[in-house]
Amino acid sequence: MRTTLAILAATSLVAAACQPSDLTTSGGGNHNTMTAQVMASDVSRPSGPAASTASVSGTVTFSGLTVELWNGQQWLAVTNGAGTAALNVGDGSASATLVPASEIPAGDYTKARISATNAAIDLTVNGQGFSARLGNPTLGPLEIEKTVSVAANSDGSRTFSVQFEMIRSVSLGAGSNGPVVQFDGDLGSMSAPAATAPGSVVASDVSQPTDPAGARANVSGTVTFTGLSVELWDGQQWLSVAHGAGSATVSIGDGSAAATLVPVEAIPAGTYTKVRISATDAVAQLTADVNGRQFAAQVRPPAEPFVIEKDVSVTVNADGSRTFAVQLELVRTVTIVADAVTGAPTLSVTGDINGM
Repeated sequence: MRTTLAILAATSLVAAACQPSDLTTSGGGNHNTMTAQVMASDVSRPSGPAASTASVSGTVTFSGLTVELWNGQQWLAVTNGAGTAALNVGDGSASATLVPASEIPAGDYTKARISATNAAIDLTVNGQGFSARLGNPTLGPLEIEKTVSVAANSDGSRTFSVQFEMIRSVSLGAGSNGPVVQFDGDLGSMSAPAATAPGSVVASDVSQPTDPAGARANVSGTVTFTGLSVELWDGQQWLSVAHGAGSATVSIGDGSAAATLVPVEAIPAGTYTKVRISATDAVAQLTADVNGRQFAAQVRPPAEPFVIEKDVSVTVNADGSRTFAVQLELVRTVTIVADAVTGAPTLSVTGDINGM
């Protein structure tokens, strides 16, 4: 049984065919394949109650994605079962790759069909955020089918495009457990709580420190934060997701280790773009090779508390949770200086925790 998708937005699918000279040949020199990719973009212009204009922004993320093209006789699967794709909703300006460039049988394709095991929706409607996860394994995948139009490009390639209207109308109402958003579009009609979504915040370090001459300095170690406060920015205000009691240790040197700043918890649904990290104390245990000399040192920032503000990248996981990732550059430069009183060598560090 298939459930018709109704994600509020509009999407343009694109399949670009190569010039004839790029096509592979077989069997007497007949061209029988072409290179194509499938792209999607959203062009929804949703309305609110009484045909008023609704302000909608956010993303719809498909997982377990299958994309098929119709050649007049049968559906050709160009991806099957493992893909993911995220569509921006609200302005129609951004496109997402549903299928990367790959060879498919040459032919005239008139329709596209997109299926997904589930779709995670993160939207802000008139300032109110909400998240929902669509899909039911017992009912089968979500599905959208649309007619495609074909344009010949100047380089001889072809563009197969289809427009989806994922969100036609949207409204916010009161529910027994808080606000509820109702919407309809190409995914059908549905409602979802305008409440919270599980999310976590993780940090990694990408330092590539140099010495005073600009040469690469080998630095390794950890920075441990205590009295940790973490906030997320939704475009209008900072939301505190951890405050005052936390601790976290970030490894320095290879950028491979990720530290959990905030474990998975329910946070207000919405679109977050920045993170602010504050701490009452930070201790760096570092080993550094500078000018051929190796030093082990414990350093602290000159003033406390201190604040780091960074952009975040957001990943929608298969279970519908969100991971907010921040990349720190805790050590940019290291310098050996003489202590003003004793004359002993001292390690001076600059980076995201400035002037340690």
